[in-house]
Amino acid sequence: EGFLRSTTSLIQTMGRAARNVNGKVLLFCKKITKSMQEAMDTTNERRKLQMAYNKKYNITPTSVKRHIEESLKNEEDLGEIYRKGKKLEKMPASERAKLVKELRKQMLEAAKALEFEKAAAIRDEINKLRDL
Repeated sequence: EGFLRSTTSLIQTMGRAARNVNGKVLLFCKKITKSMQEAMDTTNERRKLQMAYNKKYNITPTSVKRHIEESLKNEEDLGEIYRKGKKLEKMPASERAKLVKELRKQMLEAAKALEFEKAAAIRDEINKLRDL
């Protein structure tokens, strides 16, 4: 059915939108494919289960709210990593390995704290270091 059109891919994309309280998924097509129908059925089934769970435990869905200062601090940390990048080419391989280890630790901490953008940026830096 095409690239990123499998049932699994569609469910994953729909799930990404569902993580936001106001998230919506719009599927544009001339014909509903088998994968689309399966994805919609699965999503609706899961939504019913989630709504029942929320009702049972009196949960009101909300989006994650982060302080602006915290987000800006993360950007400053990444800026520091990028500035150091210019000096990395001259760094011995053993030093780069230590830096990769430290960055990996930071990446895992960021992912654990649900700061996925920061984790992805650090992952990209690690890949650049490994390519040197």
